[in-house]
Order: sequence, then structure tokens, then C-alpha cells
Amino acid sequence: MVERGELMVSHDMPADAGNDGITIAERQTRALRRLDDGHAALLQALADLDDAEAFLGSRWSVWEVMQHLLTENFVEALEEIAAGQREMLPAFDARASRVAADTARLEANYQRFRKLIAGLSEAQLSRPATPPNPENNFPSLSLLELIERVAGHEGNHARQVSETRKFVAAFSSAQRAVTVAGLGTGGPAQVPAQTRELLANADYVAGSDDALALARLWLRGVELPLRDDNLNELANRLGRDARAGLWSMVVTLGNPAESAPNLLHRLQEEAAAVSIVSAPGFYQAALAAAGVSPLDAVCTSAGRISDGSTDGVLADLSGRRAVVVLGADSAGDWTDIGGALAAAGVASAAAVRLVIGMANAPQTLETTLSNLAAGSLGQVPASVDSALILQPLAA
Repeated sequence: MVERGELMVSHDMPADAGNDGITIAERQTRALRRLDDGHAALLQALADLDDAEAFLGSRWSVWEVMQHLLTENFVEALEEIAAGQREMLPAFDARASRVAADTARLEANYQRFRKLIAGLSEAQLSRPATPPNPENNFPSLSLLELIERVAGHEGNHARQVSETRKFVAAFSSAQRAVTVAGLGTGGPAQVPAQTRELLANADYVAGSDDALALARLWLRGVELPLRDDNLNELANRLGRDARAGLWSMVVTLGNPAESAPNLLHRLQEEAAAVSIVSAPGFYQAALAAAGVSPLDAVCTSAGRISDGSTDGVLADLSGRRAVVVLGADSAGDWTDIGGALAAAGVASAAAVRLVIGMANAPQTLETTLSNLAAGSLGQVPASVDSALILQPLAA
């Protein structure tokens, strides 16, 4: 049995495989039909598979590592080179020829297996093939019973190939992209279905403690806690792993484009491409909590403000539009954001609303920019589920 994400591959008998009233010859024909159907499904799943796609999205098990370390063929090849029996090793990158050769081997083995099944007599089909295995509650099988169980082998793995290729495309593996997915504004029900599927198949998933706690309901890969002090290191690693064909993923509460612009910028510097899976964000939630129309507001990020990117804030406020500053991981406290806005020229007496706890029970607190920058209210962390709303200047 092989497992990948939600996919389970089994070699058990199909649900409609009862043998009551069916002759040995009819069971033989049915097994051949399952074999043919499974092989056709496998060929369809492998259709147009290019050499790059074939080697993407692999998460190694311990057994796969052991197989990787079994290098008898390599040692034998070196012995042949040393003895003058061959000139050199084959070209280093032979993926295209390997895919073509393995596809041909699959076809040849299918034809060989089919010919074997079709040529067996009833007496041969009735011969014992496997002893019982009481430890695993597995019965002894005749040759026909064993054939019936494995006739659907390729068909089961055809579904596995199709699922893997689907996720290769979803992760943009061919473009060596890091996937950044939003988890919504709080609670499992807010997590988009596509994000749930990607989490179950990702090799690496990075995120804040809060984001990983929510994503943990679905993720099966390696967790990478993302903090301010390891952002550069993880961005470099995720980009490097994506270039190697692994499925690298970052999760964030809210919508990544709103809640994590600095993170996206850092990943774009390290990765060949960044693929964004959107989710409901905190911008709309902040507007609703403060009673502000989307037509009368613009959005920016606490991460950008803390980095000194305050250009346009005064112009927007002067244009009689509210400015919504969304919280961001590692952006500091709202005191820091208030001080940066005051230093950029926003009036100290400007009215502001601080919306906190939007992932659970939103609270809206009204004050001024000076009180926010100097008072205890501003000590609240500028987390992703909080926002500061600056009221537009009077005409």
C-alpha cells in the first residue's frame, strides 16, 4: 500500500469481485480485463509526461533513501571502466531517455504478464502461489487469486500518477516556484480547499506559530517555523529546494498579498517564481469592524510602514480616503507603527481606530495617533489579525 496525501493505493480485490457462480475461465477473463483497463489508465496518466515533470514533487521515505544508497550498478560500471570494458559513464542528465526507457519497460512487462495470464490452464490457475501470513491476517492464495489481486495494480497507480501530476501543476513545480498560501481570517472553515490539498502534499511548510497551528490539521511534510530572525535563512532554503523540484510552501493567516508583502518580496528575491494561493483577508474584516466603505479606503501593511515605506499615506489621507494599515508578522507593536507614521508627517491629533482580534472576537478601539504612539494601547503587537485605520483629513 502506498500513500501520498489523501491518496491510498491498494492491491485488494475490487468491491464487485465476488466469485459466486463464476467459472475459473470467467475469472481469468475478468482479471485480464482489469489488467487491460489498468494499463490503459496508466498510459493515459503518463501521456505527454516530460522529463522534468517526472522527477518533481518527491518526498523521500527512509526506504527510498536506502534504495538510493544501493549503488551496485554504479560500482559495477566503475569496475567495467577500470577493466577497459566500457569507455565512460552515460551522460549525466539522461532524464528524457530514462522516462522513455522506463515507459518501454512498463509496456514490455505488461505484454509479458498479459500473455502469461492468458496462456494459463485451469489446472495451473488452481495451483497454490502464496503461503498464509497469519501475522498480517493474509490468507494463502492460488495463482488465480493472486492474479486477481494484482490485475488492478497499474490502474491504482495510474490514479496516483494523475494526482501527483495535478499537484506538480498546482505547486508550479516546473517553474520551480515557492507556493505561498493564505489560510483565511481564522478557523478551519476559512481555509480554502485548494490550500488544504496543497498542505497534504507539500514537502516543506513554513509559517508563523499561529499559521502552522492552523495548517497542522492538514500538513504532512516538514514544518519550518518562520520568525523574523530566520526569515532570510528560510527564504534561501525554500528557494533552493524549489529549484531542486521539491514542493516548498509558506502559509500565512489572511491573504498573503495583504498580510505578508515583505515576505513575498523576500521570497521573490530567492526563488525563481512565487505562486500565491489567495484566501479571505483581514482588509475587508477591518473595514467592516470599523464601518468604513471599501470605496473610501486604501490598504497598506504594517511591515511596509516599519520598513519606512510611508510614501502616499499623507496623499491618501488628504484625498479624503481612510488608510488601513494591516498588521504583519514581525512588524513590532502598534506603538512603533504609530511613531513611524508621526515621523512621516501624519498629524499627531489624527483620529485612528485600532481593530484587534479579528481572527476570533474583533474589538475596535478609538484614539489619536499621539496616544497610540505614546500610550499603553500601542503596546499591542501589530499581528496579522489586527489593523490600524487612519481617518481621512477634513476637507
